[in-house]
Amino acid sequence: MQLRLILLFCFFIIATFCSAQQYTFTGKVTDDFTGEPLIGAAVSTGDDGVITDIYGVFNLESDQEFLDITVSYVGYKSLELSVASDQEITLVMTSSEYLLDAAVITGSKYDSPIIESVTSISLIKPDLLSDANIPSLDQALDKVPGLQIQDGQANIRGGSGYSYGAGSRVLILVDNISALQADAGRLNWNDIPVENISQVEVLKGAASVLYGSAALNGIINIRTGEAGSVPVTRLSTSYRAFGAPALEVAHWYKDELIPYEWNVSGLHKQKIGSLDLVVNGFYSRAEEVYQDAFNNRGRLSTKFKYRFSPNLTAELGATYNKTNNVSHLLWRNSSTGQYGYVNNSLSNNESQRFFVDPSVTYFDNKGNRHKVFARYFNVENTNTENRSNTSQFYSAEYQFLTKIKSIDANLTAGLVGSAVNSDSELFSDTLITARNLAAYAQMDKYIGEKLKVSLGLRSEFNLLQAPSQLGTTILPNEGREDEMKTIFRAGANYKISDYSAMRISFGQGYRYPTITEKFISTSVGAFTIFPNVDLQSETGWSAEIGYKQGVKVGGWRGFVDLAAFISRYEDMTEFTLAFQEGGFGFSSQNIGDTEIKGIELEFGGESDFFGIPIRIIGGYAFIDPRYQDFTPEIAATSTSTENILKYRTRHNAKIDIQASVKKFVFGLGYQYASEMVAIDNLFFEFNDFLELEGFLSQNSTAYHLLGGRLGVKFDHLSVTLHGNNLFNSQIMRRPARLEPPRNVSLRLDYSF
Repeated sequence: MQLRLILLFCFFIIATFCSAQQYTFTGKVTDDFTGEPLIGAAVSTGDDGVITDIYGVFNLESDQEFLDITVSYVGYKSLELSVASDQEITLVMTSSEYLLDAAVITGSKYDSPIIESVTSISLIKPDLLSDANIPSLDQALDKVPGLQIQDGQANIRGGSGYSYGAGSRVLILVDNISALQADAGRLNWNDIPVENISQVEVLKGAASVLYGSAALNGIINIRTGEAGSVPVTRLSTSYRAFGAPALEVAHWYKDELIPYEWNVSGLHKQKIGSLDLVVNGFYSRAEEVYQDAFNNRGRLSTKFKYRFSPNLTAELGATYNKTNNVSHLLWRNSSTGQYGYVNNSLSNNESQRFFVDPSVTYFDNKGNRHKVFARYFNVENTNTENRSNTSQFYSAEYQFLTKIKSIDANLTAGLVGSAVNSDSELFSDTLITARNLAAYAQMDKYIGEKLKVSLGLRSEFNLLQAPSQLGTTILPNEGREDEMKTIFRAGANYKISDYSAMRISFGQGYRYPTITEKFISTSVGAFTIFPNVDLQSETGWSAEIGYKQGVKVGGWRGFVDLAAFISRYEDMTEFTLAFQEGGFGFSSQNIGDTEIKGIELEFGGESDFFGIPIRIIGGYAFIDPRYQDFTPEIAATSTSTENILKYRTRHNAKIDIQASVKKFVFGLGYQYASEMVAIDNLFFEFNDFLELEGFLSQNSTAYHLLGGRLGVKFDHLSVTLHGNNLFNSQIMRRPARLEPPRNVSLRLDYSF
């Protein structure tokens, strides 16, 4: 009996020990392309879960020797697998091909799924740039619903009219830092490294809280590519030839050299121990369809990234861009001179531009991210028409990101400082400076598993210092202007299911005038560009409500996004025609308060249709742009008696489709824009040399733009034939300048 009790007691002790035994599961989660650890990846057992640390490592404990785990990370395909406690677990995650899984950074300054965004965000993937033979990013952006490129200026949802390259309500970022020429507020598209783009994110609506002035109407964020675990080298070249204009009498080059464009680019990315190296370059020569105009340009970029440890990384990027071109502002007339130019309007420009971008990223032991990044941007423009200028832009930002686990929220905060020095013949050959200081914070709070709420605040201080006298104009306060503004944003996203969500957002916007808008003084042919030292800053707000629905049916994986929006601006700035003392021409003016309402539909996806891969992107936008107070004085300046803002098209639709059959690729791209109802009435004063009747008929006509491509892809080589403007339509996006006629190009891409 005693022996039985002893054996029973031992059995009880052994059973208790066995039931209390704990097993430890340790692993590391990495990216399949770069090989780098993924910080913050979620590892779940169903009942319990952890996130990876700054080394990509996770630790789980369980009383079971074998576990079924799920690993998920923003923008990656989830992993589901069984693991044993005695295994060395290394989990390699691959990027998701499903568009709604894509990670975007622009709306929050940290990676989050696009389905969870509180604002409308559109994506451009790099395949589109090469497949459609797009040598300049502005041509690709024209494929984004609700966005139009007008004479090089980005216009989102009708927020801008014609601005002649001075001042922008859409902020262009390269790797989260402004790429706009700071004194003019415009972008040189040659600065954008098209050959090394990983993703382009287009945020629609006021984004001034996170990004400051010039983000009044939206953001275009260009994210460049990184080196991966396997070295990559790509080379490409293309040749484009232009056909005859639709109007035979305008064919000035019929007996001369056919206008052409030749491009060549290269890219190399490689990891060398702890160093990531990226080198890319681009060169182009073009004899344009515009008489006596040409454009030669070259660009070289490098990026170095060094990992001192898994939690400390330093980067240094640099780009040098040199351009030599001749351009003109206005056509000579609507018949023989459609691609000619008004006398004395030719402009010969040589430009050297370079920027340097250092940055340091550090994750502390609590997983908080600290990032310091800066840019030095130098511009030297030499112009034969007394429009030379030099400018320097200095910018630095400290950014802090933390996850507050106790309330399940992400906090992003930062401090920003920038300085601009500009010395230009356009500003009476004198030095003008601008300074900016700002602080911002945004919190994204998750309420349960479905609702995300976002709140943000920014305070911004601007200081402008000009001489006390500019030409014959005496400036108040000895040329000093300063202004401080605080703005707010709020939004919410309710996730109905894994791939459907409702969103609503409201954001205030603010834009301080650029140096060029206030102080430019020059002439182009018979036109004078006047300064406006009394120009005031713009303020406003944008709101939207939207619904995004993912679609997964058979082999089709895509989405549909529908949004209704409204924007209101106070003291909106527009580049307008005006009579002033000393002549007739353009100047930037505060035109009053305006309102723009509209709807937007966007769709996209990929599928296997009877074994044929198909990719589709497209959409439609309608805008109703109005003055809030349409006075008789405003009506007298417009060619339309209707209350509508100038230089806008109400309807815009676009679609791009590509299919692959074995090694062959077929693609079509189509765009439609309705007529431009209203322009400046003062163009009538130039009827003698512009032939205004023809000019107005071009603006009042809707256009259809069709392009196509046919290619073949081998293991390392692809050859593609492209056709653009196949209808040979006469397209005018801004006054007195036709777009190029029908053209064809051949492109070769080689990778190894």
